[in-house]
Amino acid sequence: MLALACVLSAQTLPQNLVQTFISVNVTGFVANPGTYQLSSLSRVSDAIRMAGISQTAVQAQPTLEFRRLQQAARDSLFENYQGLRSVMLVRGSQVRSYDLMKYLRAGDLEQNPLLKDGDLIRVPPLETSISIFGEVYFPGEYEFVPGDRLSDILELAQGFTLAADRASVSIYRYRDNSPEFDILQVNLKSQPASEVVLKPHDRISVFADSEHRRAWKITVEGDVRAPGEYLVDENTTLYDVLLLCGGPSSRGNLRSAVYANRAAVEEPDLELQRILNKEITNMNSMEYYYMLNQIRQFPGRYSVDVSLTWESKGAEANPYLRDGDYLFVPKQMEMVEVSGQVVNPGLIPWVKGENYEYYIRKAGGYTNNKRSGGTRVISAASGNWIKPSKKMEMNPGDKIYVSEKAAFDNWTRFKDVMLIATQVMTIFLGIRTLTH
Repeated sequence: MLALACVLSAQTLPQNLVQTFISVNVTGFVANPGTYQLSSLSRVSDAIRMAGISQTAVQAQPTLEFRRLQQAARDSLFENYQGLRSVMLVRGSQVRSYDLMKYLRAGDLEQNPLLKDGDLIRVPPLETSISIFGEVYFPGEYEFVPGDRLSDILELAQGFTLAADRASVSIYRYRDNSPEFDILQVNLKSQPASEVVLKPHDRISVFADSEHRRAWKITVEGDVRAPGEYLVDENTTLYDVLLLCGGPSSRGNLRSAVYANRAAVEEPDLELQRILNKEITNMNSMEYYYMLNQIRQFPGRYSVDVSLTWESKGAEANPYLRDGDYLFVPKQMEMVEVSGQVVNPGLIPWVKGENYEYYIRKAGGYTNNKRSGGTRVISAASGNWIKPSKKMEMNPGDKIYVSEKAAFDNWTRFKDVMLIATQVMTIFLGIRTLTH
């Protein structure tokens, strides 16, 4: 009964499916040329894929090495410099060329025909190419086929991305027998890509449209309820973003928040670099204090009181955002740090309304090595060094620094005095010579 069923099923199958296996020869630029036994439903791409890995790997168990070879076979279709756009299929006395890339990328089944017993496939190496880069989905280098048009290469590259500027496509074309090239500007909004004829070694650049769905991004970090990156537009204000991130957490300190622009932060300060390359003794006073100021303060920082923005609900200090803005809200630190020439330097709990003298007393007072007039407050909000007064209230996170006495030894003092005396004597002698 089983044999009869097999005979009946064979009689009802189409004639081209009765033969289960066929022999196909694969030659040319493949890893393992030779004769392969394939299913009668196999196509050209199947035979080339088989020839891309060893037959022992095909018969092996699905180990990690086998999967690696399978991946290598898939990659070989695109990376091993095979001329897949001009694959030759020899069938008896007929020879025909097929563009296998059009099947792989565009789904053109006519370019990947079914195989027959005794077929011969020849894969040539890549001879001439065209490259396309920029805003396409599959940028890279493609085999050039005579008669290629820009539409053919765009089809292989899977077309434009959403950000592509179709009005600004550049083709860099080498002049005949010369390393120099010309630049052809193509506007595909007014001219179809099928009308642009390409030449070997053309390089196509598809630029991005900077105005396409432009979205500005601002980063919010620190002690807010929902830190992260937010997409905004040019009409979004600082208060809008504070609302988006939920405002400060119960620990957030908006008074010391840093609101800056990343582009300005990354912009090199050429003047500071010039000053840093100089010896301190060669700096004038303005250069010296400029250097100190730039080191102390956060670069690219906006002059905005973020706490006032939040407390006024955007009625005050509420600028429009810029692309790349950065907002950092530090943790509320109900402390004032006292360092330098005090008896017990360290953190002291902040008390509303108290001035710097209160915290100096809490730190045990000054040591006998403190510099007269050398006390400074480092503002947590701005980073500035401020000479304090009794009317000045301290804020959470502020720092009080007490400088020590400048140390001068007798030899240094003697050298300075002798240098000044020598300069004075030189001037005196010069004047005396001129007057006599």
